Amino acid sequence: MAEVVILPSGADAMEAGLMIDETGTRFVVPTFKEPGSDPVIVTFTVPIFQDYVLHLAKTSEAASDELNWIIPG
Repeated sequence: MAEVVILPSGADAMEAGLMIDETGTRFVVPTFKEPGSDPVIVTFTVPIFQDYVLHLAKTSEAASDELNWIIPG
């Protein structure tokens, strides 16, 4: 899997939309925009996006705890 680093900036740096395909499958489509670059579009089915949001919330909470930033050694 390729790693992609996205550094969006500005008021419209991140957007999200909803999409439905011809089979009725529903998607959440976040778009990340960087100045001078093509937008990065990520497509999730709704259940996967919901799990991803829960994971982001836990990661965000962990990021605010200084103990999680200590490098063991």
